Amino acid sequence: QLEWMARQIRLVLESHKDYGKRTLCILDVGGGKGDLANFVASLLGEDKVRVHVMDIARNAINNGAMRAKRKYLSVEYSVADASTVVFEADQVDVVVALHACGTLSDVALGHAASCGAGFVVCPCCFKSNPHLRIRDATNNKMVLADKWLDIPPATYEALKILSEVQGDVSLANEAVHTLCALRISAFLR
Repeated sequence: QLEWMARQIRLVLESHKDYGKRTLCILDVGGGKGDLANFVASLLGEDKVRVHVMDIARNAINNGAMRAKRKYLSVEYSVADASTVVFEADQVDVVVALHACGTLSDVALGHAASCGAGFVVCPCCFKSNPHLRIRDATNNKMVLADKWLDIPPATYEALKILSEVQGDVSLANEAVHTLCALRISAFLR
């Protein structure tokens, strides 16, 4: 997974207009102990990227920071609730999130949209984190996921349930793809 994500991140970075002209900033939303961040930083190097990990779990952040230090990586770690932090457009170039549980995927995409940043987000656990709010770049307000996705709450709930249906892979895949399409539409708005 780390190698696949790193390849996708590299493709997004290489398509950035400032790639090779300046150090680009990667924001890893919900990056925990920094497996992805440390891997990407070691793979791409400090001259190409500056990586910032944000997670609500203090122990995970502390572990990640210690691991980065042992590997001589300058990855920045901070304990923060990603749904409450605001970034300016020039602060973040690419937003990444691996195993972004439930609404955390929307939070990561909300950061990418409000910063005009590229993104590589791998969602999971669609019913998780329903309390998180997303910064809606169109009006700069914090909203729940159904409002950000512009769908009725009951439809959103049904899609989340269907995305985790066991025993019917086709149905689950269709729900996952529908949610991801709604997320892209929200990002583009």
